Amino acid sequence: MFQSIGWLSFALLNLYIAILTQELSKEVVLVNFMIAALGIGVSHVFRNFILKHNLTKLPTEKLITRVAFSILLMSVVYTLLYYLCLFMIQPSAITKHLISTGIGSFVAIYFLFSLWSIIYFSWTYIENNRKNVITRLKMEASVKDLEIRTIRSSLQPHFIFNSLNSIRALIDENPELARNAITQISNILRNSITNQEITDTLENELKLVNDYLSLEKIRFEERLQYQQKIDPATLTVQIPTMMLQTLVENAIKHGISKSEQGGKIELKTGIKEDIVWIEITNSGSLETETKHENSLGFGIHSTRQRLKLIYGQQASYEINQLDNQVQVLIKIKPLIK
Repeated sequence: MFQSIGWLSFALLNLYIAILTQELSKEVVLVNFMIAALGIGVSHVFRNFILKHNLTKLPTEKLITRVAFSILLMSVVYTLLYYLCLFMIQPSAITKHLISTGIGSFVAIYFLFSLWSIIYFSWTYIENNRKNVITRLKMEASVKDLEIRTIRSSLQPHFIFNSLNSIRALIDENPELARNAITQISNILRNSITNQEITDTLENELKLVNDYLSLEKIRFEERLQYQQKIDPATLTVQIPTMMLQTLVENAIKHGISKSEQGGKIELKTGIKEDIVWIEITNSGSLETETKHENSLGFGIHSTRQRLKLIYGQQASYEINQLDNQVQVLIKIKPLIK
């Protein structure tokens, strides 16, 4: 398309000049369209040569040398073909000043082929660079996706291990509750294993949390209190899969279970200035060694990693001590899915 547009534009420009100089004739029209056809043919052969010999992959010095020689060769071939066709179409145009006019034509066509080469190689360079950027971004996205899925895959056995420990404690003292607990954990596992998406809606994640807390309520009984205040506008927001469950699990393990009186877990969500915030508070206190992120529990560590990988700078994570409560505050710019 660009070949046709470029060379036909060149021919039409020559015809326009012929009109201005009152030299337009059938022969002039024919000659100029012959010029366009020759230009397309010769430059197309050159393009095939470039592709066949992968000139664009050559080092700059070799590329410049080969292209310069190719332009010189094309200009000679084009000039000879041009005068041969001109002699066949308009013999009277061949004058005694053939050598001087031939040199002029050669210089003009050399300039045109040089311009063609500059445009072609610039375009090729930009296109290859764009493809390389796209390939690099795809590779980065694949690596990031692999990291996220690796973290997520480690969540499932971690969750199963803790849940089975809860059921084991019930088998002897209350077999009926143990059977109910097994039914609940099977429902939870079915959801967590079949859902392989990196993110899910807050609404679905809340169902998983409620099932998990029902299971933990059997073990802790009145020692575990749970309250939630959810903004309906946040229910469709995409958040990392199993993030809430791991954070609630972390709150129970490092907060509620360490107190004889137990405690309370509160889950709140809302939207402020297009930013979704999720707040989880639990009774307890941050220990002195929690300066190291791994000491805060697997749920905290995995949440930090996944938020960074999925949202980058569009999400933030905080953990604070508020009186006798530990607060986890997450802010996310929602993903559109």
